[in-house]
Amino acid sequence: MYCATCGRETASGGSFCQWCGTGLTVTPPHLLIRKKEGILTDEYAGIGRRFVAFIIDLLFILVLDLFLTGLFGLSEGFRMLNQRLIHHMPMTDRSGQVVNALVPIPVILSIGILVLLVPWLYNAVLESSGNQATLGKLALRIAVTDTRGGRVSFARATLRHFSKILVLLTFFVGFIIAAFTRQKQGIHDIIAGCLMFLQ
Repeated sequence: MYCATCGRETASGGSFCQWCGTGLTVTPPHLLIRKKEGILTDEYAGIGRRFVAFIIDLLFILVLDLFLTGLFGLSEGFRMLNQRLIHHMPMTDRSGQVVNALVPIPVILSIGILVLLVPWLYNAVLESSGNQATLGKLALRIAVTDTRGGRVSFARATLRHFSKILVLLTFFVGFIIAAFTRQKQGIHDIIAGCLMFLQ
């Protein structure tokens, strides 16, 4: 038997913990793991709180994208996409020469860095960190854990991030199902084996 207060194994025959004196109750192992990690509640983060955290994270990612755009001059690719997709004109480089490549290098760099790389690293690095949360989740007191309540690895956080593509493909139904599942999991949480707890 384990003590719910100190988390140490204690004699199963007694009514009180031999280490801290607390009355003994049976505590599921996943709660003990989370108690050691600092996530003390057994309350899952609801869809409303998660959505607000997503908006905050989106703002941070946009700020990072703007900073990197200015630092590395990545706006060229989006200017070229604007010419082709919005104005239906041929893409031109900075000097006004028509670019004949199907997907020019500036477009690949802009999309690759600002749309794929930055959001992935932002989410995967922060969710697998000691805080177990992105800045938006931290502000809303949400922690990302594995199914036992432990800290997720970078690989699992990466899987969770890229599984969000299915959320987009299902027109956010994959996110909305978090309101109806027992453990408040979206489709990306289920695929990655993650839970979202309140801290």
